[in-house]
Amino acid sequence: MSALIHPLVICGGNGTRLWPVSRTQSPKQFQRVGGAGTPSFFQSAIGRHTGHGFAQPVVVSSARHRRTLQGQLDDIDTDARIILEPMGRNTGPAVLAAALVLAEEDPGAVMLVVPSDHVIDGDINATIRAMKQAADAGYIITFGIKPRYAETGFGYITDAGPIVGMNGLHAVERFVEKPPTRKARLLVESDIAYWASGISMFRADTIIEEYRKVDPDTVGHVRKAIERGEQTEEGLFLDGDSFAECNNHPTESLVFEKTDKIALAPLDVDWSDVGSWTAMYGISESDPQGNVLQGDVIAVETQNTMVRSDNRLVTVVGLTDVIIVDTDDALLVTKVGHCQSVKKVAEHLKKTERVEAEKHAGTEHEWGHLRKIVKSDGLDLSALNIKPGAIVKVEAKPGREVIVASGDVVVDDGSATTALEAGARHLLPPARDVRIANRGTGHAELIFVTLPVTGEAALEDLSKYA
Repeated sequence: MSALIHPLVICGGNGTRLWPVSRTQSPKQFQRVGGAGTPSFFQSAIGRHTGHGFAQPVVVSSARHRRTLQGQLDDIDTDARIILEPMGRNTGPAVLAAALVLAEEDPGAVMLVVPSDHVIDGDINATIRAMKQAADAGYIITFGIKPRYAETGFGYITDAGPIVGMNGLHAVERFVEKPPTRKARLLVESDIAYWASGISMFRADTIIEEYRKVDPDTVGHVRKAIERGEQTEEGLFLDGDSFAECNNHPTESLVFEKTDKIALAPLDVDWSDVGSWTAMYGISESDPQGNVLQGDVIAVETQNTMVRSDNRLVTVVGLTDVIIVDTDDALLVTKVGHCQSVKKVAEHLKKTERVEAEKHAGTEHEWGHLRKIVKSDGLDLSALNIKPGAIVKVEAKPGREVIVASGDVVVDDGSATTALEAGARHLLPPARDVRIANRGTGHAELIFVTLPVTGEAALEDLSKYA
């Protein structure tokens, strides 16, 4: 039996309440927690459970997010065992897939299931390490947070008292899923209720056996999805036909609420599932006026307001209790306290098949990221971010010039190669595709300018559009 704990990061969900930052193709967990330079929710979850006592993390995510996933792992120089789902089937099959994979090597492997989109502040790992003995003994441990207020959007766990011989571990009386306001208040006042954090720990063989008792068919389907899946450099792609047969249930309602092995471990940490922009405002550091300003923002005579700008200057004057989120292609303005309804906007966009519900203006690729800046009246201005060692193929087009904003690249047009450094500009041949390779150790930032060319004079005038 291994002395290590295997973190399992469940990387699903769309986070529609955090639109327009969170989109279907780039959901909440991959967005940065705070201002520029801060890690994403996913990166924070990975980094939270590393070092002493922890094994290499296991990540279960949608196959559609594999490039984003790998890019974010590369950015924090971390390796992980990746399992890719062909479609979402809730947390049950995701946890089961990871348990079956780990059990092939060590049936007694202890798994720590952590959501990829929560914010936690405090020494969570001290409690987790202290609970490993109980997990080794066959308990399924769910971690609870002492409630700060009567929240109707969370699940609750009530405490049935300490378990003899297991220091810090408590029996579970019952689970309460998203109670109405009055019942939530009674739970908080009872002093024996905890918010369900979504964090749990157990042995791989324990969860497999308990799952088999309540849903043996899904255990069989997940096992087949693994056996018929494809192992690649990107991860284990589960077989779609087998995985589609799995029942769409969360682990908590299907197993935790039915097993006699369940136990509760209270956590003494600050915790938020960041389920809305109001919650995001609440966890962010504010200035003396109560404002949270992220990006290029100027606030005048403004209090208790959050403004987040990705790229351009945003100015606010005379506002109170307002949240503004500005991205490349969408702007959200709402009042604090109304942010749960942002989900309705995202649902409307999806129903009307607006692209803003699905993805951002930029596009992720294996080699990096492409973002359109301007495309109108014949002018095409784009920004490319190329990963170290990556190569991008650029389509032949008359009147196309590349400007190197940062990094070192090599342009190969089939007949000659040209090395370019930051500040260099290079007119690409109009009749041949070219390959641009990032030979540096960091990301390379390039600007592409393309204009309709009708004569040599137009070529000479390209520089004025840079």
